[in-house]
Amino acid sequence: MIIKIKDEINTALDFNQSATEFITKINGLNELEFIIDFEGIIFISRSFAQAYYASKKRSPKKITEINLSDDVKPMMEMIEKQLMF
Repeated sequence: MIIKIKDEINTALDFNQSATEFITKINGLNELEFIIDFEGIIFISRSFAQAYYASKKRSPKKITEINLSDDVKPMMEMIEKQLMF
């Protein structure tokens, strides 16, 4: 299932609580695999990225991301690497 994150939250991903609530919503759905489409996202805060990856790591669902912009991708990669340890 593909979910456009801008339609669920906003084009600016600011708050860590939004990330946690988003993953919690996904966890409540019946599907096992999700593709999160970041098309149209113009900003992502460090706190959102941290909460997103921490929640994703705890999720029983398989969650992958697509369409990360040049502005968003470096932040997401940095946080993902930090949380691998």
